[in-house]
Amino acid sequence: MTRKRPISRKGVNRAKGAAITSHRGSIGESSGVAGRKEELLCSIQNAAGLILAVTENRAWIEVFFEGDLMHTKTVNLPGDVLFNIYIEEIPHKTTVYEHPRTMIFFDGPCDLRVTRDGDKVIVTGVPPEHNRA
Repeated sequence: MTRKRPISRKGVNRAKGAAITSHRGSIGESSGVAGRKEELLCSIQNAAGLILAVTENRAWIEVFFEGDLMHTKTVNLPGDVLFNIYIEEIPHKTTVYEHPRTMIFFDGPCDLRVTRDGDKVIVTGVPPEHNRA
């Protein structure tokens, strides 16, 4: 069993109520390669949180939903490719790291958009008014 480091009081205060922000510039920069576009992998509605994990040579994202009965949806990423996974614009309660996975619990149900841009996988929170037209 690995020993876990305590988080500082300053770190706790900074993390509480914070929204995860973009890895890209505020002007919406892309990967920097001309002609490359983000590929939509999937859209998910009413997610309560997600699990990021790597097993052997494969990365995957598991999305879970709120309710009496926990159910999940898996987003399988191609094997033998190491991805940088970014979580953007999603208000969250807490993040739990337990090797080899990370769990992120959202403040409330959130619609998600999962895209791929080369070796980057980007999970973005989508405001409800954009999905309910």
